[in-house]
Amino acid sequence: MSAEKPTIVLIPGAWHAGSTYEPVAALLRAQGYPAETLTLLSAGGPPSTSVAEDAEHIRKTLVPLIEQGKEVVLALHSYSGIPGSECVKGITRKEREAQGKKGGIVSMVFVAAFLLPAGQSIDSFLPGGARTILKVEDDNKCYMTNPAERFYNDLDEETTNKHLAALMHHAWPTMTGPLTHEGYRDVPSTYLLCEKDGAIPFEAQKIMVSLPGEGVVKTHTCASSHSPMLSMPQLVADVIHGAASEVAVAA
Repeated sequence: MSAEKPTIVLIPGAWHAGSTYEPVAALLRAQGYPAETLTLLSAGGPPSTSVAEDAEHIRKTLVPLIEQGKEVVLALHSYSGIPGSECVKGITRKEREAQGKKGGIVSMVFVAAFLLPAGQSIDSFLPGGARTILKVEDDNKCYMTNPAERFYNDLDEETTNKHLAALMHHAWPTMTGPLTHEGYRDVPSTYLLCEKDGAIPFEAQKIMVSLPGEGVVKTHTCASSHSPMLSMPQLVADVIHGAASEVAVAA
């Protein structure tokens, strides 16, 4: 086992910039982890962006790290669980070890994220479809309805308003694009369930983590909104550290 800690790549979901994860990234860096945040192409980018294009966008960050022999833990939030699962194909530590190569994805941490079976999309998974909670404009830009309540219901008003002002448009095609690769089966995976989540209800999260089967996804539960990286950054950092430590010990 290398003494070098894995690199943590933190990816928020729809509408949010990578900097949303910065409070957690800072805590992880203080523990000696290389940590970087990433903004999805679909968040504020071309409204035609697909799940596959988001997955490729993530790989463009991951592959150079992995080619240097680095091990990577992916911390995914909300929608990013889908392109995050999609993108790990062929670049896990197990697959690279079989080729005699170092580095690779060693763990995935889903933070109130979509963990769907192959063939399902956000639109097909949500009762009534994604349009029940989204506004979709003619140019394929979409926006969450009632974002303060859905994203930040345990933050103070000043903090909520700051994050509301930073929200971007999101590409509607990502909501209808189905998952094609269940990456959470390729590496040890952990899910942080959020009891006060106004975007993905707690019950829906519990359904998702049960779908892969008993023991496939390890779970933790917290009393957070949809944005624990903002309201409970230390807890999120602790869950990621725990997941990273487990795969290091197992290496």
